[in-house]
Amino acid sequence: MDEFFDKLKDGAYKAKGGAERIAKEVAKRTSNAITYTKLTFAVNEAQNKVKDIYTEIGKNMYEKYLEGETYDETFISSFEQIDKLMDEIAALNEKTAELKNTLRCPECGAHNPADADYCIKCGSQLSHEADDEFDDYEDDIDTAYDEAEAAADDGDDDDDEDVIIINAKKPE
Repeated sequence: MDEFFDKLKDGAYKAKGGAERIAKEVAKRTSNAITYTKLTFAVNEAQNKVKDIYTEIGKNMYEKYLEGETYDETFISSFEQIDKLMDEIAALNEKTAELKNTLRCPECGAHNPADADYCIKCGSQLSHEADDEFDDYEDDIDTAYDEAEAAADDGDDDDDEDVIIINAKKPE
């Protein structure tokens, strides 16, 4: 029976030793994975800083180009591409603002909610000309309608000559 317990004891020690080796290997691999991740993160962070510096250099060069400084053809081509993209962005922003039904500030160009009286960026008073134009349009329609009714009620029995055709279009 002692032999059985000795074998059991030896097996337990071997299992313990194997488990310790596995645990050490897992810890080593986990440590390596963490270190690798930290190093990869540090490399990516440094690369992003380099990209930011490149971007700043390019932005500064583009601003100088807009001020009239001359560059060789390689840069000019890139600057022209930026010009086209900036125009495209501006047009897309305008369409977005139209969809949102916003008012553009006459001073700074910022887009504001349609019911705003003052610009949210610079504080300038906003004009609601579109509302005024629509009110004028409604007044014109009412006036034309009243004139048509008055012409139709001139007292004679021949209403064919009194018909007035009104072609009204909604302002764009």
